[in-house]
Amino acid sequence: MKKALWPRIVGFGVGGVALLGILVVGVFIYQAISVASNLLAAKDEISAVADEASNGDPEAVLASAEDIREMVSDANDKVSSPLWSAASNVPIVGENVNAVRLATQATHTVIDGALEPGVKILNSLDLSSTDVEGGGIDLAPLRDAQEDLPEISAAIEKANETIGGIDRSKVLPVVDDALGSLTDAIEVAGPGLEIAQEYLPQLLDIAGADEPRRYMLVFQNNAEIRSGGGLPAATAIVDVEDGKAKMADQTSTYSFDRFTKVFHPEPEMDQLYVEDTFTGFGNFTRTPDFPTTAQSFDQLWFNKTGERLDGVITIDPVVLSYMLEATGPVISSDGVELTSDNAVETLLYDAYHMYTGKQQDEFFGDVAAKVFEKISDGDWDPLEMVDQLVRAADEERLHAWFPDEDEQGMVEELELEGSLATDNEEVTEVGLFVNDYSASKLEYFLDTAVSLTCNVEAGTMTTSIDVTNSVPEGGMTKYQLGIRNDRYGIPSDSFILDVMYFAPPGSMISLDDELPPVWERTPEQIALADSLGADPVADVEWERRTGVEYGRNVEVNRYFVPRGETKTISYTSTIPEGELGPANLRYSPTVTDTETHVGESCASVFSER
Repeated sequence: MKKALWPRIVGFGVGGVALLGILVVGVFIYQAISVASNLLAAKDEISAVADEASNGDPEAVLASAEDIREMVSDANDKVSSPLWSAASNVPIVGENVNAVRLATQATHTVIDGALEPGVKILNSLDLSSTDVEGGGIDLAPLRDAQEDLPEISAAIEKANETIGGIDRSKVLPVVDDALGSLTDAIEVAGPGLEIAQEYLPQLLDIAGADEPRRYMLVFQNNAEIRSGGGLPAATAIVDVEDGKAKMADQTSTYSFDRFTKVFHPEPEMDQLYVEDTFTGFGNFTRTPDFPTTAQSFDQLWFNKTGERLDGVITIDPVVLSYMLEATGPVISSDGVELTSDNAVETLLYDAYHMYTGKQQDEFFGDVAAKVFEKISDGDWDPLEMVDQLVRAADEERLHAWFPDEDEQGMVEELELEGSLATDNEEVTEVGLFVNDYSASKLEYFLDTAVSLTCNVEAGTMTTSIDVTNSVPEGGMTKYQLGIRNDRYGIPSDSFILDVMYFAPPGSMISLDDELPPVWERTPEQIALADSLGADPVADVEWERRTGVEYGRNVEVNRYFVPRGETKTISYTSTIPEGELGPANLRYSPTVTDTETHVGESCASVFSER
């Protein structure tokens, strides 16, 4: 070979390799763009599937599913090629290439394993309004879903293992952001599917799939505040069979014996409550522990009928207003229209100007029946209803109890049980609850705010509640005003509240030697109290009650809050020992929203959420 030819051959070889490298890079970039395009398009298609399903369009769902499968399969074929495998080993760049490759493969795993059974479930459920026609749902698709959910869960689990091999600390921010969207979706879907798979049998049982069920639906009246929300004003007895529900009976406080004790707490709990707490229909919600309330109603029903309930569910007028957001307005038997905007005011204020005595409970029950009928006619969006019920549950306005252990386990998993926490592992629960003692409907105008501060050096925590009486001057009916206020010689528009402080598990309450007077009375008021046989001192300077409820130390004090005033009530207790979950402030759900605040002084005490 001639010497002059060698450099040219070498040059051509180097140039050829460089050209080949450029072509390879070009192909890779083209494939990368194609992969990104397909995944983004698939993401948009996936978003459309839920809308198509909720609109009851199974053909559109199937078409979208096929498009998604093709896009993701094409992307997966590209990233599974030798070219991508080789690029994954290139220093620095390789980490990002590998991340995209694994993320695409994980997406393909989900689509390949979960899309078909998922579409089958969506189409069989047909989330259009026809599912609730006649007061129930077709349970056949839910029974079928039990067979498909394990396949979907397996795909999610396999995808999670795939993306678990990505070292996100070594990838570019733009790649990491995309990975975050995928991992977040899988992290949310995984536990949700596990819960659905585990508890679908219980949901079918609750829906009466195998045998009829009977439930009590309790409506609480927040205008007469209770620890659990409000005075139980009425109940509906609902029978459910094979997914169909019908109202079997309506009851009120006048339907039951009011003098037989239906729940017998331990003495250290019993001493926290006034004597009629577990005898009268309207007082079972004085405890903030909903399972105790529910079991009291179950026993009350048993005493009356000899039958046990299959469950107890409670809501309040605020929840009814949320439900009307989904169903639209209802009209009562006597022509009163209730909407999501006016339901609370109509039920908890206007009703006492329109009706008297038993008529008020009858109106409340009638509205409940009309809402039930509205739900039964099926002319509403189920997804919107789910959103509204989740909102109610987040505000502690919706609770459920079932005597069946597995069904109650599901309720606890969904955090609908409303029970008092007995340890500090998941959360450190601090409770400040209020019970009306004036026998009024004044708490329609009650505003509360709850706060928590910590003194780490002293090892104590202080929980405070601001109670504001916003009752207007004049315009209140006799039934709304405080029935018991006269015996104390105080104005009938003043709150009389029993405030209950529940220290966290393992916390000891600091008890001061003296309690400050809670009310300053004029000589005329004292004379009025004397004329009614009230003790002018003992009835005013309330002697504290202390005790223990389900392992929690509790202190109860009675306070009078005049119209137009705010009273701040504080309790101090020790910071529990050991690891503490995030601080959770529980309180009585009022007509209005309750503000909560955990001070920065507690940052080093509790785990972050």
